[in-house]
Amino acid sequence: MNPKAVTRKSVIGMIRAAALAAAFFLAAGALPLVGVLLMLFVPAPIIGYVVGRPAAGLRMASAIGLSLLLVTLVAGPTVAAGYAVTFGLATAIICLMLEREYRFEAIIVVATAAIMVAGTAILLVVAGSPQALAGMMRETLTQGFDRSARFYQTLGVGTGIDAASRDQMAAVTVRLMPAIAALAVAFMVMVNLICFWRWLGKRRLGYPLFGDLALWRSPEWTIWLFLATGFALFIPIPTLKTLAVDAFICTSAIYFCQGLAIVAYYFRMLAMPMVFRSIALLLICLIAVQPVLAILVCVMGIFDLWVDFRRLKPPGREAGSFGDFS
Repeated sequence: MNPKAVTRKSVIGMIRAAALAAAFFLAAGALPLVGVLLMLFVPAPIIGYVVGRPAAGLRMASAIGLSLLLVTLVAGPTVAAGYAVTFGLATAIICLMLEREYRFEAIIVVATAAIMVAGTAILLVVAGSPQALAGMMRETLTQGFDRSARFYQTLGVGTGIDAASRDQMAAVTVRLMPAIAALAVAFMVMVNLICFWRWLGKRRLGYPLFGDLALWRSPEWTIWLFLATGFALFIPIPTLKTLAVDAFICTSAIYFCQGLAIVAYYFRMLAMPMVFRSIALLLICLIAVQPVLAILVCVMGIFDLWVDFRRLKPPGREAGSFGDFS
């Protein structure tokens, strides 16, 4: 390790990056709505401080360690443990994989899997059993719904959600929580990678992290995963069926993203200005909580395997079959 890499400027940068990361994380508990948005960018300051700089490993360890210390001092060891196995772990994985020139897909998959495994293990240790963990999550969600109801009541807006509907929503959310958590983590990693690539990555990285996202497509073998999880929905065993539902939702999200890429491609072909393209895609993502639109975009991504809407396959492969995978 080069001692000259540790300079006064780098130490100041480390303190700034660690303080911003800790502040973004703690903002979620202090600022309604805005704090949640800020929490998405917890890894960004440290990624910008570490990647493409001298002594990246030392920078990463010191910045993450300092941010963990700050969270501990402000919110206590329990919250700090949550930070370590989520955003701290994600930041370390992103930095290491960027330094080793991995593509964004691999970074998202590895970071999401690591956080899900580590986070689930910690929660199970705290709760004691899966049943107790589900009960804790249901109680937390119910309390969150109650706080939201009181918040809207102070604004003079009634929620219109009775106790039975609230309990049903909490039960459905708990059942789908693994898929929701995995998609949220993947989205967080993706957002931080995009921010880094847009403002710093093109100068610091020696390889293209992102290609043309309008031309992005999932690996063809994922169709088998989609089909397998779809058929697994009919398994009569409740535990396996629940796991299949979560896996099916995550796989469908991949094809939803491919469908968005197709939409973005045709927006560009129509010479739609970048601002309007971005707004339109954002609206599609926001409206996609409605099942019909989400299914349409997802189906477009699935059938792109055979239809090849953007003509990305070499001539002669447009009529590919299940056995025509490379």
